[in-house]
Amino acid sequence: MVFRDAGFINTFFLLLRSGMYGIPVPESELPESIDWKAVLALAQQHAVVGTIINSVQFLPDSLRPSASTSAKMNKFALGLIQTNMVLDRTAARLVAFLEQRGIRGVLLKGQGVARYYPMPQIRQTGDIDFYVGREQYRRAVEVCREQLASNKAECEEMEVHFSFDMGGVEIELHRLAAKIYSPVRNRRFRHWVVEELEHSGARRSLQLGDTEVVLPSYEFDALFVFYHAWHHYLTGGIGLRQLCDWAMIFHSHSADIDREQLTANLRRFGLTNGWKLFACIAVGYLGVPADRMPLYDPSFVRKSEIVLAEILAGGNFGENTKIRAGVKGRVAGWKYGFFQLRSSARNFVFLFPLIPAEATFLLFNRLVFGTFSWARRSLTR
Repeated sequence: MVFRDAGFINTFFLLLRSGMYGIPVPESELPESIDWKAVLALAQQHAVVGTIINSVQFLPDSLRPSASTSAKMNKFALGLIQTNMVLDRTAARLVAFLEQRGIRGVLLKGQGVARYYPMPQIRQTGDIDFYVGREQYRRAVEVCREQLASNKAECEEMEVHFSFDMGGVEIELHRLAAKIYSPVRNRRFRHWVVEELEHSGARRSLQLGDTEVVLPSYEFDALFVFYHAWHHYLTGGIGLRQLCDWAMIFHSHSADIDREQLTANLRRFGLTNGWKLFACIAVGYLGVPADRMPLYDPSFVRKSEIVLAEILAGGNFGENTKIRAGVKGRVAGWKYGFFQLRSSARNFVFLFPLIPAEATFLLFNRLVFGTFSWARRSLTR
């Protein structure tokens, strides 16, 4: 891969893999020195600082950061541990609150995915996504708005979820888990989600204090965590944390995934090419063995390196891209609409040589349906 400093990028991924899996960097691959300031800056942009910190314990003394940098890293790690404890408690409180009112659901991504890591408490956190489905959604929104929301005026309802602040933690109650842009494929996807999250016997559980929280199956996580990352990559950008989350699933649970069924679903949902692009990144840079990655296709390596360079430049959710400058969060109004338009056009130019059919449909969908969605959201505020 062509970077301005290929040696630095190589060192960064050595540390990232070490922190992800809790293993030493092979002695033969250790660099002569590490620019910790640059490593931590890139890690911050991609929400993987905690993972990088976890790698330090496996390094020889000569390559470890200075005492002052180590102190800052330890402070950051302690903050992550405390934040994860808060999110675990909040998730448990939310689940218990809803179950007391006869509302059951499934925890998506986040605190559940963190358990794929050897040290889940230092994975950088986001919000809490909780799926309740269509039938329970309206009741769940009503009780959460009235009894859990810290500020009712800041609650927001979108097409797939209702979001609110619960004691400083953002909660998203999902009516739908996600949406695929093709109407035909979206119907298939939604049916699959309902079967997996509401009826599957392969669902798992996570004990948070005295509360048992339901998690999706490994197979659901493999596809859904990928799609979440792929969707955000197409529509604005992602950080490496999303790809690390996805890679961790195959590191520890590849044998629990039905490859034939996964492959069939990817084809039904029109996600095969996107999967192959990310699979090459997972194998080539994130340490997933090729034999554990379904649909790994070496012919996509060159294209995947273009994608990875784009991801590295963009940072978490594309926040470092110039096109997103001045747009913070999901603000309503012309600025956000203009950002979405520019982002869609730019993605089309970049993605068309890589995945022409998907890029064309995405642009059409964003220009037509995205405009309607933005206008509706702006008018209802």
